[in-house]
Amino acid sequence: MTAPPPEIKLNNLQKFDQYFEGKENLICWMSMLLPLLLGLLLFEPKVSIGGDDSIYINRAFNFIYNNKFPTFQGPLYPMVLGVIIYVFGVNLILLKFFSLLCLLAHQWLTFQLFRRYLSPFMLFALMILISMSAAILYYGSATYNESFYMLLQSAFLLYFEKSFIRNKDKKFDLKKDYIKILVCALLLFLLAIAKNVGLMAMIAVVIYFLFTNSWKKAAFVVVAFAIIMFSFNLIKTSVWDIKEAQISNQGSTLMLKNPYRPDQGKEDFKGFVTRFKSNCNAYIGFHFVNVFGLSAKDNYKGSPAIAILVCALFTLGFFIFFKKSKFWLFIGVFTGVAYGTTFLALQAYWNQERLIIIFVPILLAFILHLFHHLATHRLQKYANIFIAVIAIMGAATLFRNFTTIPAQTKVISKYLAGDKYYGFNEDWVHYLEMAKWAKDNLPTDAYIACRKPGMAFIYSGGKDFYGIWKVPSQDPKELYDKLKDAGVTHVIMANIRTNPDDPNSRIINTVRRYLSLVNKAYPGKLKLVHQIGDQWPAYLYELQ
Repeated sequence: MTAPPPEIKLNNLQKFDQYFEGKENLICWMSMLLPLLLGLLLFEPKVSIGGDDSIYINRAFNFIYNNKFPTFQGPLYPMVLGVIIYVFGVNLILLKFFSLLCLLAHQWLTFQLFRRYLSPFMLFALMILISMSAAILYYGSATYNESFYMLLQSAFLLYFEKSFIRNKDKKFDLKKDYIKILVCALLLFLLAIAKNVGLMAMIAVVIYFLFTNSWKKAAFVVVAFAIIMFSFNLIKTSVWDIKEAQISNQGSTLMLKNPYRPDQGKEDFKGFVTRFKSNCNAYIGFHFVNVFGLSAKDNYKGSPAIAILVCALFTLGFFIFFKKSKFWLFIGVFTGVAYGTTFLALQAYWNQERLIIIFVPILLAFILHLFHHLATHRLQKYANIFIAVIAIMGAATLFRNFTTIPAQTKVISKYLAGDKYYGFNEDWVHYLEMAKWAKDNLPTDAYIACRKPGMAFIYSGGKDFYGIWKVPSQDPKELYDKLKDAGVTHVIMANIRTNPDDPNSRIINTVRRYLSLVNKAYPGKLKLVHQIGDQWPAYLYELQ
């Protein structure tokens, strides 16, 4: 009589996998309904003080009604917003709901992307964590292009997985597979014109194909991408007379030591090394873990220890999966190129969560898969530690929502009651009120310069403003002529703080420095027209 096989003892992680086995549809629905519900509870009706979210709307309006091609940032998002504005007008809430729809679509595509490659429990953990993250949900009610880009990115990753990884043993035949090459190149093109960092997706694809000895695919995708990009630039040049390429337009700024002080010169090799190290500490050591509520809000420089730990885990996973899985090899290459490019390109001065939030879900998925591999192969007895880490992340994320929702629902109720300025501090209120006053009281042909033209556009009710982003020269004549040549008739100078919650934070003094140089060389050319506020006042000057 044959003895029965010994019973295999499962660790807790494997037991969780058994429990969630066959519950993929439930996970999918939860990952859609949770962000919808939380997205509405955390909905942000006002624009951010960063200004980029409102400038997208401004550029979209100018694209549709003034035939101005949206430059500097990726043009695709303003072009899409322009279509919405053409149909429904400048409806801020509707434009924000478009971001929520993009985020929900991204959730569904992300689920479809990883459902074949993550264990049932890890798939559940991934989708729940990104569904509940207040940091990610914020972009579901913001007119930054992060939600839109995440939608495009997840669509590209899913298409690439389906076309070039799922059927990896199928022999490539250009005559039969040229559609796959063209669609892949088109999606890469859309990523590139949505954000400059989207160009890294092409680099990742080429590296992956070279790693897998598919140089023909790499060559064909590069050629197809180049043809599409060349055609786009040809149309752009012919129709809008835009001669400067998108990457060179913004790339020149990224090469500077300080984007707001061009006189400090360009970055050198040592500076780039320092920039990479600082960005890695900030974005991995703080922002990545902070997305899931695990870091103190004020530690923006980040923890080198956390950064080293996460980078070490990623590197370990990359070497483990290099030959084991074509899918995880591609995700690893894509994630590594994305973060590496970001750390090199961005000045440490910016240090904004939104600049890496678009890559957080794929890095999290990679690390979760590594946890599962270690807990079921090499470190089975430590499975409970991995489960505890995931549980802590979920609890911290949930706690942050519970502490944020009450205040945010008050903001929503105030906005619906008609208080459009609720949530802004006094300095910003004065600035926005000045933009509205200028629009209502100056002649319609007045052209007003200010530091945050996108916000002025939104809160003035749709008047176009001229942006003073930096002081490009110390020559007063050059500065004066620049404004006059642009047709500027008035300038708003406000006392808006970099951190509205800190009375001692520095004032954004770009306009003040600009006007002080002009006033010293041309006294009497600036005439005070109006003032709003005694503390943190905003001033309107006529430029004569």
